[in-house]
This record gives sequence, C-alpha cells and structure tokens, in this order.
Amino acid sequence: MEGERLHIGLIGLDLWLGGATYVHNLIRALLRLTDQERPRITLFCRNRTDLYEEVVPLVDKVVCYRTRPADVLGNRALTRVAEVAKGFVSANCFGDSKPELSRAVRKERVDCIYPVCESPVSLPNPIDWIPDVQHCLLPENFPWFTRKIRDRKFAAQLNQSGGHVVFSSQSALDSAIGVYGVPRAKTHILRFVTVPEDSWYGDPAPVMARHKIPAEFFIVCDQFWIHKDHPTAFRAVAKLAREGKKIHLVCTGPVKDHHHPGYIAGLKSEIRQLGVESQVQILGTLPRPEQMALVRASQAVIQPSRFEGWSSIVEEAKAFGKAVILTDHPVHQEQAAANFFYFRAGDPGDCARAIAEFSERQTSEPFKPESHDMRMDDFARTFIGIAYQATGAGPRSIQQDLSHGDSRLGVRAG
Repeated sequence: MEGERLHIGLIGLDLWLGGATYVHNLIRALLRLTDQERPRITLFCRNRTDLYEEVVPLVDKVVCYRTRPADVLGNRALTRVAEVAKGFVSANCFGDSKPELSRAVRKERVDCIYPVCESPVSLPNPIDWIPDVQHCLLPENFPWFTRKIRDRKFAAQLNQSGGHVVFSSQSALDSAIGVYGVPRAKTHILRFVTVPEDSWYGDPAPVMARHKIPAEFFIVCDQFWIHKDHPTAFRAVAKLAREGKKIHLVCTGPVKDHHHPGYIAGLKSEIRQLGVESQVQILGTLPRPEQMALVRASQAVIQPSRFEGWSSIVEEAKAFGKAVILTDHPVHQEQAAANFFYFRAGDPGDCARAIAEFSERQTSEPFKPESHDMRMDDFARTFIGIAYQATGAGPRSIQQDLSHGDSRLGVRAG
C-alpha cells in the first residue's frame, strides 16, 4: 500500500450499460471524499474507453487491456457470448477466467480490485459483486445455459474462504443465501446512491418540445425487458382513461429484449389494443442529460418492475426529491423514501389506484438536498470500509468498526 493512501482498481464493465453506470457513479462518489480519505483510482477498460469518457479525467490512471473476442467481433452481444465461452475454457484450463485483466492489474500493483464478476481470477484482493439472483427467482426469463453459468459462477464466488462478495441490497443477499446456503466468503451490502452530474440540471423545455411531450406527464425509465413489466403501467393508463382520468406516460430505455425477441412487438400491439397510443410515448434510449431532465420535469416516476437487485431509476428519483410510484418488490421497499406510493407488482388496478392517490395528494414531503449529500458520502465511505477489509489494512478506526461488523459500513460476516 502506497503510504496510507489506498490504491483501488475499478473494472470498467462494458457488456452491460447498467454496469458501466454503476462504475461511473462509484467513481464520482469516491471523489466527494476528503483528500485524506480519497483513494488512488486506476480504471481498467477492455480494449477501449468509449463508455468511460466522462470519468477518464476523474481517475488517476486508465489502463486498457486487450481481449481477443472484443478485438475480433466488435459487436457487444456477440462479444458477450464469446467472452463467456472464453472465460469458461480459461477458468477450467488455467484457473483464471480473465487472464488479460489479471496481468494488467498485477502490473499496476493495486491494493484491491472491484467489481469482480467472474470466478476464478488471479487478482490481488478481489472484491466480487453479485447484483442479484434473478435467474433463480424468475428462471423463465433466462435460457437454461445462462442459468447454469450463473449458478456455477455465483456458487464459486460465495464459497471462496477469505473472499469478499458485495450485494446491492439485503434482499439480494437473503435470496442468495436461500439459493446457495450460508456463504464461506464474507458478504457486504453496498447500497447504491446516485451522484448527480451537473449536466443533469439543464432546462427540460427543449427536450420536451423536441419530443412533443405535454406539460404534465409521468415517466418510466427502464430497459424494455420482460421483468420490467411495462404492460402493468400501460394497462393502468388505460384503466384510468376509462374512469375519465387521462394521464400521459413517457418511456425511455433500450427498446430490445435479447432473451425475448418478439416481446417489443407484442407491447406495441397491446398499446394499440388498449387504445392508449396517444397517451404512451416510447422514446427509446436518450442521452443521460436529456433523460434526467425529463425525470426532473415529470410529475412522478413510475417503476412497475417485478424484480431488481437495486433500482437505479429509483435512486435517481430520490436524488431529485421526485415522487415515485413503484411496486411492492422487497428491494423497492428497502429503498423507501418520502413521497413513495406502492402498488402490488403485476396488478394494473392497484397501479392505477397508486397513480390516482399520488395525483390527489394535497401536500408532499419537501426535498432536503443536505440529506442526499450525506447519503452519497455514506455510500463512498461504506465502499472504502469494504476495500480496507479486503486488503486487511487501513486506518485503525475503520478496522475497529469492521471487526465489530459496524452496520454503517454494510458489513456482514459470512
């Protein structure tokens, strides 16, 4: 360790947009810390840095390591399949699923590395991350081979004695224990907190004008994946319309579900059958500043998802003090805040009831920016506490907190 300054390696996840957003956000959170607390950060990106251009100037060093599938294929979906196959062969033949990354990390002499999503790996003090175990709880959403690969990988991560595994919620950890049993690794809970960017506070009027969005609207911000359950929101819009309460719903996010190719066409057909074409706008993927401008301008965020490891859009809404109408999924309840309106997952009638309840409210809880500042700093310090525990070093006060399983640091003994 370089003096008292922790040297953290962060892996630039590039096959999943949500993973890239997660790493971006963690970097910005760590930069909020005092000079004494702030670690040295080296970012490891595979082949190129296009998904990380915004944060490259914020870290101490960027290392690009090369892998053959990404070099040859280019296409992200094909690369994902090829990387999984290559990792499986490499892990079984050489005991390391990511040899190129391992060589790059060892050369930089980092104290620990996160988020590690593969096993086994030859990395210094790896901190693994398991976002969720959705493939076990909603198996119908995954091909059998994907379920098998995840089961093998997660079981290996959780059963490594002396290892460290991060979950984003207590609910995700409890689900994993229910599936894989009590882990031998030490587990930690690191609840993601959104760190807003300055570009998110632009004027929403030009964005609304460009897309012909009315002054009053609700918004759903999620990938169009089957478990995100957009149909429940659409059916709630139709139910309210039949009752004479017309609302406008804007949807942002990638319009593709690679596990269910016909899903999007079915959704659009249902919108027509419900007769709400004029009330539902599907905008697809927008630049983040535009998307966040619409979140700020909306009446409320609607989150109909049936499953989350930790919902990013819910945290983004909380960062703005925005009301959220969301399902009663356990993770959503764990994210509870003022101005939240819950409804039963998969129940359009109850979703309509929650929207109406929000619309008829007389007052709302005022937003306190200083409270969110504290949450962002706690998020960063919780991660630093986990990193120090993984390295077995660090300030005496942190080590004492960790040895007692301090709940502020989100640590739980395996």
